[in-house]
Amino acid sequence: MVFSLFLVMLLYSYFMMEQNQTLLYLFLIIFLGYSFISLSVSRKYGAVIMGWPSVIRNKDYTSFLIAIPETGLIFSVLISLYNEIFGFYEMLTVVFGFILMFVGMGFNLMVRRELGKNWVPLAKTTDNQELITSGIYSRVRHPFYTSILILFLGVAIIAWNWYGLFFFIFFIVGLLIRIKKEESELILKFGEKYENYMEKTPKLIPRL
Repeated sequence: MVFSLFLVMLLYSYFMMEQNQTLLYLFLIIFLGYSFISLSVSRKYGAVIMGWPSVIRNKDYTSFLIAIPETGLIFSVLISLYNEIFGFYEMLTVVFGFILMFVGMGFNLMVRRELGKNWVPLAKTTDNQELITSGIYSRVRHPFYTSILILFLGVAIIAWNWYGLFFFIFFIVGLLIRIKKEESELILKFGEKYENYMEKTPKLIPRL
């Protein structure tokens, strides 16, 4: 605890002295690096990576309901961090946001690995898709969405402005709509098996 407080104070002193855009560049490097690594992990474990042309061709409007607020949240952070000088308590908030972001990213990579070839970046199923109910999926039905919810909660906290709050609420609504659409597709494919799984397993937050 003492070491963590010392680290925060050290970071605070550094950024106050620099008065530059170090945090902004750090955020962008982390986010771009994560985007590359996450797609590489999915590809390594057999997932088919689809681009926006596939989203448009499949008329998957739910992808836009998530992508638009995600983009808005990132821009909210850029607005907040650009030429910003933080006080001590603001710096604590930013550090907490980065920690949540890292937790969400790490959890997301674990889920991608467990999903393997069954990860589909659309609210639909594929012919060779399997229903996974073990491991992380025995605790929660949509850990992938749980992970990005944690990630973008961190982003919203880093932004700490009204834009971030608005886009985070928009993001949650879009996520719930996508889950509803995705589960309709899963019921069509797996039928009673998936309905039983829904009854036993919570949607986003595991039971204690």
